[in-house]
Amino acid sequence: MDAFEQIVTKAFDVQGYWTRIGFKVDLDKQTKRAIGNPSMPRPEIDVLAYKPATNEILLVECKSYLDSPGVRWEAFDQPDSGYAERFKLFHNKALFAAVKKQILKQLAEEGMIIGKSPAIRLGLVAGKIYGSDESRLRALFAKRKWVFVSPSEIAIWLRRFADRGYDNDVATIVVKILERNMPLPS
Repeated sequence: MDAFEQIVTKAFDVQGYWTRIGFKVDLDKQTKRAIGNPSMPRPEIDVLAYKPATNEILLVECKSYLDSPGVRWEAFDQPDSGYAERFKLFHNKALFAAVKKQILKQLAEEGMIIGKSPAIRLGLVAGKIYGSDESRLRALFAKRKWVFVSPSEIAIWLRRFADRGYDNDVATIVVKILERNMPLPS
């Protein structure tokens, strides 16, 4: 969903990241064979986020799930739960290693990386979380050194983005309208 990814990039901007939406990873046939999937299409990263201050790249999976039950904990903790195909990079270590290597190569060829290679981590931004799974997701992601961003964190980050002043984009305008027209608590 491009709209959610656009919002996610604004949220990461305020945290000091440079972002790209829909980053295509060019794995060659030999690499695809080596990871056991010679006919797979090019992997696409929902949002690639680079933070120069920490020399870190996040490969961010964006799941809005706004009209569904939400992101489930077992999708990340139980690879046989049926979610492994949806969250391949989180479950397939060989694929993740190949993608990391190729992203560094592509970014270096584009002149985006100069000097020491950045660390690369996985991340998830969830627009909605299933039931009471947030604390379990947060603990699991911390344990695996992945980045987890909850719906409430997105809202906070977007408020910070909108506080930076006028910016003629949809996310900023919507946040400003909502913030200025919220009913006062009784």
